[in-house]
Amino acid sequence: LRRRLLITILATAAFLRFFGLSRGDTLSDEVLISFRALGMMDFDEAPVQTTPWEWLDPAHPWWLKLSFHDQPPLPFIVQNVSMKIFGESAFGFRVPSALLGIGAVYLLYCIGRKLFSEKVGLLAAALYGVTLNSVYIFRVGMQEAYVIFFLLLSIYWFLKALEDDHYLLWTGVAIGLGILSKYTAFIIIPIFLTYLVFFRREFFRNAKFWIGVGIAALLFSPVLIYNWQLYNTVGHFD
Repeated sequence: LRRRLLITILATAAFLRFFGLSRGDTLSDEVLISFRALGMMDFDEAPVQTTPWEWLDPAHPWWLKLSFHDQPPLPFIVQNVSMKIFGESAFGFRVPSALLGIGAVYLLYCIGRKLFSEKVGLLAAALYGVTLNSVYIFRVGMQEAYVIFFLLLSIYWFLKALEDDHYLLWTGVAIGLGILSKYTAFIIIPIFLTYLVFFRREFFRNAKFWIGVGIAALLFSPVLIYNWQLYNTVGHFD
């Protein structure tokens, strides 16, 4: 019965996120994100807030392709690939968000089940699956869909790491991809560190913890390299 309930919840979440996904005009920042993702070029025709791509034209150095002046690159990369598969359309750049939305519902179920019980996990997933804000944010091609998914994934793997330290490596992967999606995902780092300081300080002597930190830094390294080169070129970070 519980398996059927979970399948029903995920199917409902999928329907709400995919039905009519291509309908409606592009909204807010998804216009700029999808436009720049299409050509993977840091240009948005803003007369006041120009970009390094314009400053250094026509001699574009190699590092300009590592990131963007205002956002890290992962959502742009994913949308670029998606539009090559599904076409240059609203559906093409919104598909990744919808898929991440289904994954987020499942992850909330996993977290609820792990922290409390199977019933709590199912209830959390059911509510999140149909809540308006949740449905909306996973139907538009903006970075928040990526941030929410990777924050939930990092929380789930962190909880598993408290029992099996091998998951410290996977937590590093999720955190790295999260901050490679949007800088606001950094918030998860002080949250995890605070918990470890108060309750699991032995993790700081665990090699897998530091390997996980290294993995997160490696995944985020394109943005670090981009900023270092930008500072050396124009005297400031992005």
